[in-house]
Amino acid sequence: MMKEWIKKISVSLMLAVCELLLGILLLVNPMGLTSFVIIALGVLLLLLGVLHLFQYIRLPREEAAKTWNLATGAGLLAIGISIIANQPWMLEMVGTLTTLYGIILLAAAFMKLQIAVDALRINRPFWYLMAISFVLTAVLSTLLFIGIFAESAVWTVTGIALIVLAVLDAVYFILGRRKKEN
Repeated sequence: MMKEWIKKISVSLMLAVCELLLGILLLVNPMGLTSFVIIALGVLLLLLGVLHLFQYIRLPREEAAKTWNLATGAGLLAIGISIIANQPWMLEMVGTLTTLYGIILLAAAFMKLQIAVDALRINRPFWYLMAISFVLTAVLSTLLFIGIFAESAVWTVTGIALIVLAVLDAVYFILGRRKKEN
């Protein structure tokens, strides 16, 4: 039980660090961060494509024929190349990217909900900090998903919100540990 709790706290701290970094980068250079994410996604797909092709080649013929590694690898390579080659065009799709980011944040919100409810159920102190973080993350993700912000303000609002969420998550982690040690 304690091992699972430590794992959840580690996830919480990792989320806080990621939120803080994303928030700062969104405030400093939103288009640079977006370009980096697009290129990183393309490179990741390229690597996965190469991995699938390599697996296909390394398998014996009979086993390779039973897999979709060749088609998957070729498809991932094509998508990765397309993403990298069309990166400027993808930057123009900021509205779509913010919707996708809203979906990712919603998944993070559900993780925070799990942590908050588990902390409440086992009488951990400061559970409400994670509950507040859940609510704020869920609201932000919903606002991003429905596209309520103007394109010029979306990155500033998101950056500030992520920094606030990171601080809440970090405070939860620190206070929860300090209380446990006493």
